[in-house]
Amino acid sequence: MPKIPSTHTFTTVLAITFAIFSSRSFAMQENDNTVAGMNIENLRASGYRLDWMNQSNSTELHLPTITEDSIYTLDSEDFITRYELETGKWLWSAPVGNQVFSIRSINEAASHDYVYIVSDGAVYVLERETGNQPASPPKTDPTSTKVKSLLPLDWVANTGAITPTKELLIYGSSNGDVVWFDPTIGFVTKRYKIGNIVRVQPTFAEGPRTTGGQTRKVIIAPAVDGQVFAVDLKQASKTWSIQLTNPVETEIICATQTTPFEDEKIPRTSAFIAGTDQYVRSIDLHSGKHRWKFLTSSHLADSPTVINEKLYQRIPGIGLASFNAFPRALSGEQNWVAKDVLGNVITTTKNGQLVCWDEKAHLLQIVDPRKGGIVSTLSVPSAKELITDSNSEGSIYILTQDNGLLRLVSRQ
Repeated sequence: MPKIPSTHTFTTVLAITFAIFSSRSFAMQENDNTVAGMNIENLRASGYRLDWMNQSNSTELHLPTITEDSIYTLDSEDFITRYELETGKWLWSAPVGNQVFSIRSINEAASHDYVYIVSDGAVYVLERETGNQPASPPKTDPTSTKVKSLLPLDWVANTGAITPTKELLIYGSSNGDVVWFDPTIGFVTKRYKIGNIVRVQPTFAEGPRTTGGQTRKVIIAPAVDGQVFAVDLKQASKTWSIQLTNPVETEIICATQTTPFEDEKIPRTSAFIAGTDQYVRSIDLHSGKHRWKFLTSSHLADSPTVINEKLYQRIPGIGLASFNAFPRALSGEQNWVAKDVLGNVITTTKNGQLVCWDEKAHLLQIVDPRKGGIVSTLSVPSAKELITDSNSEGSIYILTQDNGLLRLVSRQ
């Protein structure tokens, strides 16, 4: 069992003490009309309420990662902590890494047996339920093999990994490869070179190909030389590529039409790219051809968000723009620009309003999707990182400057 230093020791007495302290602290903040630095009246007006809070004794918490029923954080000493998603309950803490390699991502296996911590030089493996290093298989089962706790990487991970199938990890390397790594055997099974360096985490995309239910499954990734490749998931072969004049610096997203156009049998699936060349692009998943592109007036630093066939894009210095995600026009169709909304859309409220997060101003804005008008504003001055578990009606998880973790849920 991993040795846990005092900063990570959560005994029963400490847990009880913390619960009492948290309750008292919360009550004091309520009397002061604030909770975790947020004005309570503004919190209510935003349509959210505080569901739970958890305070850590660790320092410099970062890399908050949400999985099906857990949320993970990493601290400055390379200790990973797992919490229960619904309650915020601390489950375990364990040391990983060596404080030399940069940790890129935290991934769960589809089997829910293991947690894979991907660093630039190795993958660390822990048991999901305990946080322990993998146990040896029983001697009575000669077919079982011991799962290693440290899996060196021959191709340096330059991005976080994604897990599109079972226990497969796919990441971008500093050599310009997209790498398929199987942690069950500890080896690279496939790789495909797309450029000189990959710095943006790859995207898994899937879309219907025929009316009979066949789908296309690809990995889409950009390189720093402006290349964007779609690579077949199973064969690791090129599906299509495009060459842009400037590199893409933010993750590419994909979405599929709810229903096809009247003269088309299959719903369109597109890859949406926000570029440093100031264009928002829609690329057909199957052919790599432009569906539409729209020239903005700024370098685009955030991924777009697609909700209900509307695409939302933050344009630095301009505001939030709304587009039709699947228009007929090759030049795109812009619906509105909200100049006073300076964040990007992260999720929606229960009644379909947009939830926008302005990281620089630490401001959460609730926005009307029809015209872009601001419904309410919530200042979150203590927020260091903010993530959500869904881009539709998602709960909001906030990592604070003083290493607290809290969850906001809808009041409805």
